[in-house]
Amino acid sequence: MRLANKKFLPSRRLIAVFILFAVVESLVVFHFQVMMGVDLPDRYRTFSLALAFSVLGLALLDLLAGLRRSPIELERKLAGSMAVNRWKRIELRVTHNYLVGLPVQLYDILPPGLEVSGMPATTRLQANKASIQYYQVRALQRGPMEIAACDVRQPSPLGLWNTQYRLAVTDEIKVYPDFSAISAYTILATDNHVSQIGIKRKPRRGEGLEFLQLREYRRGDSFRQVDWKASSRRQKLISREYQDERDQQIILLIDAGRRMRAIDESLSHFDHSLNALLLVSHIALNQGDSVSVLSFGKEQRWVPPQKGKASVKAILNAMYDLQAENCAPDYVGAAEKLASLQKKRSLVILVTNTRDEEVDELLLAANLLRKNHVVLLANIRENILDQLQDKEIRNLDDALTYSGVNQYLQTRSDVQQKIRNNGIYIIDCLAGELAVRVANSYLEIKRAGVL
Repeated sequence: MRLANKKFLPSRRLIAVFILFAVVESLVVFHFQVMMGVDLPDRYRTFSLALAFSVLGLALLDLLAGLRRSPIELERKLAGSMAVNRWKRIELRVTHNYLVGLPVQLYDILPPGLEVSGMPATTRLQANKASIQYYQVRALQRGPMEIAACDVRQPSPLGLWNTQYRLAVTDEIKVYPDFSAISAYTILATDNHVSQIGIKRKPRRGEGLEFLQLREYRRGDSFRQVDWKASSRRQKLISREYQDERDQQIILLIDAGRRMRAIDESLSHFDHSLNALLLVSHIALNQGDSVSVLSFGKEQRWVPPQKGKASVKAILNAMYDLQAENCAPDYVGAAEKLASLQKKRSLVILVTNTRDEEVDELLLAANLLRKNHVVLLANIRENILDQLQDKEIRNLDDALTYSGVNQYLQTRSDVQQKIRNNGIYIIDCLAGELAVRVANSYLEIKRAGVL
């Protein structure tokens, strides 16, 4: 642990002593020279000078004692990863070799993008004992972050000086998208209660598409399910059981352009998109399908097809540090790139926040993809539009705003109907609803057997 920037600063106690000495000296001078009209007595001058040197000597001795005192040792304990917009506790463990207790002030040097609660932290060290101090941080953006050092301030033995230095204690944190939706799904799915987070399991229309197994006939089974050869051999009715087709391809096409930087519910639309990506990936991988991801913006990042329940970690690590950039989305370029990367028929889930002026380019891209794939467009709608539409009208400005919002939403609805008429599935939803709506749409498309 490296020590740097060590310096000594006068404490409030030392400053108070000098101020008190100066005030007393001024009052004595005023009393003798102004009130009494005489010079200061020699004995007082000698006493005053001796007292001043004594205070200075005491301060110097205290400074020397502070110089000889060894710095504390600091250990930071924290998880190596955290979710964006979630509070996380960090532990600071302080050890020392002091024979007496003293207060110590700690301040971790945090990178931009981390909000802190409980800093600076003041703890009182006990003689020959380690001390533990806690504080909390919340990441406001994803990506790798580093806590590089901790500033320490501690008093000298008499408290006349503050020793301030920096301990180079480095820890790295990876800030991931919020995967609480996956945790909720995993827990609830074990009890078949996924409807509690909005994921609906609709009744299957007819049989599934892929044979699973033979089993005994159950009341309610369709006669089309009965395997008559097996029934003849077993001398009892045997039914075929089907499941949704497995080993299908799911491609998540994520817009990383400027409109995805819009903020709703403390997260950008791009962060909401990554949350949806994680939930859908988790569900699809558990269904036996493979998942790949392509982002388009200033940077095109491609995650090739992943399969298996553990693959969600690979997707998470590949995308967690990607940020939406201030650039226009190139839908056609993304479609052409995807067409060259993925030939097999797949479900392409395109997540974006589009405008009516972009509909022609978006339709061109969607039709290019639809030649080989099933396309689902998830179009994010800003919260403010719904809020303005529900706002009470009290004056002319409110009426004009209401009229403008309704006209915009009607235009948006017309654009989406035009997209729908081209054989493209479409979702129009708020950012906070995106994850569940996309997951439900994936399950509905899969059970409809259109892939």
